[in-house]
Amino acid sequence: MGVSFRKRLKRFFFTLLPIFYIIFALFIPFALSLRFSGGFSHTALLDNISKIRFTIYQAFLSSILTALLGIPGAYLVGRTKIHPFIKKVFRIMSSIPFVLPGITMAIGFFLVFGNNGIFVRTLRILGLDVQILYTFGAILLGHVFYNFPLFIRIVGEAWENIDGHLIEAGKVDGASNWKILSKIEFPVLLPAIMRAFFLTFIYTFTSFSVVLILGGIKFSTIEVAIYMYSRVTFDFKAAATLMIFQLLFISVLGFFTSVKREVYEKHHFKHLEKFPKWGYFFFTIATILIFLPLVYSAISGFLDYFGKFSLNNFKQLFQEDLEYLVGTDLKKMFIYTILIATISSLLSIIISLFGGYYSVRGKKINYVILIPAAMSSVTIAFSYVLIDIPTILKIIIVHSLITLPIAFGMIETGWRNIPQSIIDAAKVDGASNLKWIFKIAVPLMKNYIFTAFVYSFTISVGETSGTLTLSEPPITTFAAVVFRLMSSRNTEIAMALNTFYFAFVVSLFIIIELLRKEEVV
Repeated sequence: MGVSFRKRLKRFFFTLLPIFYIIFALFIPFALSLRFSGGFSHTALLDNISKIRFTIYQAFLSSILTALLGIPGAYLVGRTKIHPFIKKVFRIMSSIPFVLPGITMAIGFFLVFGNNGIFVRTLRILGLDVQILYTFGAILLGHVFYNFPLFIRIVGEAWENIDGHLIEAGKVDGASNWKILSKIEFPVLLPAIMRAFFLTFIYTFTSFSVVLILGGIKFSTIEVAIYMYSRVTFDFKAAATLMIFQLLFISVLGFFTSVKREVYEKHHFKHLEKFPKWGYFFFTIATILIFLPLVYSAISGFLDYFGKFSLNNFKQLFQEDLEYLVGTDLKKMFIYTILIATISSLLSIIISLFGGYYSVRGKKINYVILIPAAMSSVTIAFSYVLIDIPTILKIIIVHSLITLPIAFGMIETGWRNIPQSIIDAAKVDGASNLKWIFKIAVPLMKNYIFTAFVYSFTISVGETSGTLTLSEPPITTFAAVVFRLMSSRNTEIAMALNTFYFAFVVSLFIIIELLRKEEVV
């Protein structure tokens, strides 16, 4: 009786562990921050009505443009005969923008779309004198760049998993390509399209770095306003008011736009169409808008202001007094960045392992774990501004909450892909839950766990807005240092640091793609 009770108590604790973490790490600090800041202010809301309208407008328009570029890309990846090597390169390149810091992306945009950028110079040769940066168009372009991978991955994988026999049957019955798309494929793809669109809307609605860096000070979203109120003017009541509005708006929108995620059996037979001619045009546009800034961002450390090859950036990096410029040196920045990213990522994975295990067994834990996705980085970080705990602990907890929804989604998929027959066989042999989880489940899920760790780690390293809200030199991270260097016009040093970071991220994603099995999507 005692042993049975202890087992039930242990199972109850592990079931509630993810919920406890969300309550103590998110809800309680958030509630305390609202109490300390003085609550809701109607005046603050009315004073920021123009920012609210602009935030909604740019997020909706950005999401539409991202869908228009992302859905054709998802079709090419999921439904056409494309060379496996090109497919892997496309997946790697289209995944990287999602985890890049806004400031890293901005460096690529400056070198391509800035006044001395290759794209603008080409247009001038053709007789067109245009300015792209510091415009509304630059914000839209930056958002498309950032969120394009969501449609490639989410919609592309849904397209790839459609049963090829259904499409073959439609063709045998004489259905046109349009009819097959509208009657067979679109109903299957709709949940994935809606999910990608909603996630894009959330990320663009809570945009910080893209708006501030590419659009300039004349464009301000709710996220930028929260940061300014909390860190510049110290108007905590106005910041709290916008936080409450932002959270309620995203929650209500998510409730009314949610579409049930159907689970479809994966099929080995895939009906793939011949690669279309328009696909070459698409890749050309994608190269200019997405991959060219990515490549220039990667090699930025070797380029001077005019885009010519130079090693001067690296010389300045090691010669300048970085501590004088940003309050920390290279060694401290590296140690704190790795320490914070590693611990926060491990926290996210541990919570996700327990949460995913019970989620696939019918517990409604996923609704709780995904709550941080409805809150912006600045909002989560603001919850800790007035809490008296060590700065490094604040940043670790905030980063773990930011990466938790992404890690959970990947690890939960890993749990769902473990055959029930293996679980039943382990239990018949008398294996305890902990034993079969660590001896059988974890090894089977190692690719999912590693992928979740890489995404969490790189997102933590690149997280800018929340880190800027909390960091106090010398406790800071790579993204915050590069942002401060760019803000103080020390662009050359920022570009050198960026190249090191980029090489690191690309290496991690290449490993992910090499470990990826084609049947696991």
